[in-house]
This record gives sequence, C-alpha cells and structure tokens, in this order.
Amino acid sequence: MTYQNKKIGVLGGSFDPIHKGHLKIAQSAYEDFSLDEVWFIPAGHSPNKEEDKMTSTVDRAKMVELAVCDIPYFKLSTCEIDQNRTSYTYLTLSDFKEKYPDSTFYFIMGADSLDYFDTWKHPEIICEKAIILVAVRDDMDFGDIQTKILEIQSNFSACIYPLSCNKVDISSSIIRKDLKKGILHEEYLPVAVAEYIKTNHMYQ
Repeated sequence: MTYQNKKIGVLGGSFDPIHKGHLKIAQSAYEDFSLDEVWFIPAGHSPNKEEDKMTSTVDRAKMVELAVCDIPYFKLSTCEIDQNRTSYTYLTLSDFKEKYPDSTFYFIMGADSLDYFDTWKHPEIICEKAIILVAVRDDMDFGDIQTKILEIQSNFSACIYPLSCNKVDISSSIIRKDLKKGILHEEYLPVAVAEYIKTNHMYQ
C-alpha cells in the first residue's frame, strides 16, 4: 500500500502479551472511523515500565505478528523497537507525519490513560500530529470521560473522539500473573499467540 492520503490507526503498548481486547479496540477504530490500516507498535524502551521486567522485544513483536497476520488491514510496526531511544509517542507520531505527510493518523489510547495524558511527554505534539481515539469500556463513567476530553481540548488544540468497545475483563498483567500459577487464559488470546506462549514456556 502507498501511504498517500490514507487514514492510519496507531495502537502502541507493551503487548506483553497482546490479547483479544487489543484486537477489539483496533477493530472498533477501523470500523468506526473508516481507517485504511491499524498499526500495532510494541514499545521498545518504554518510559513508563521497568524494561528488565518486560518480555523481550523479539517475543513481544512475534506475538503481535502472530495476532495480526491473518487480518490484512492490521500491521505490525517495529519502529519503536528499532529505535535506540525512549519510546515516546510524540516522537513516533512526528516520524510518521514526516514520512507520510499526506496521511492522517489516529492515535488509539485507553480511557484509563486519558486521566494523566497531560503528564505525557509533549502532549501538545501528539494532539498536533494525530486525531485521538479513546477506547471507552462500558464499565466506565462516560460523563467523566467527556469532561476529561473537554479539559484536554481546552488546554491543547486537540481532536478527541470516544471509541465504544465491549467490556474486556482481562489485561496483560492478569494473564502474566495467572501464567505463573499455570493458568493460561486461552479464551482471551488469539490462538496463535496462546500456542506461542505454550511452546516457548513463557511467563513461567
């Protein structure tokens, strides 16, 4: 695909491991905003997590690749892993806009991250480079989220839209914790990812 005048979703995270909740959010963004693609970007040097406690970049990238390989409009991007720098969102989006100036980027984030978005590194650049889509689970107070969106929009020149997603009662941290107990939540994982975890005896 040539990336002129395309609408591209950007979903970053540690993906340790990637699970069906991530795919649901990406699918919702793809459908609701008529995106051309969604790029999944495993963090390289995360500013918010202790790297020595994270699974290797090779394994996390491989799990994302396995999770998205059968969906033609989902793509793995190793751009943050390949960079020898802290994986700040504003840098990633700036790189994308420089490389693909005619495309529109949609940065997909969880509503739980919205509360501290103004503490991120250069949130004003994130708002300048991308439209922000906020994944809202049905157990969250939509009014509170709308208030936070208005607050951010008053501080920065931002386009922010809520993204409704079905509630997913699982997280990567819960999956890792239970795997240490010998419990594998296969129902929450893409089949190929579950097989990869079992074959490589991960998180044990």
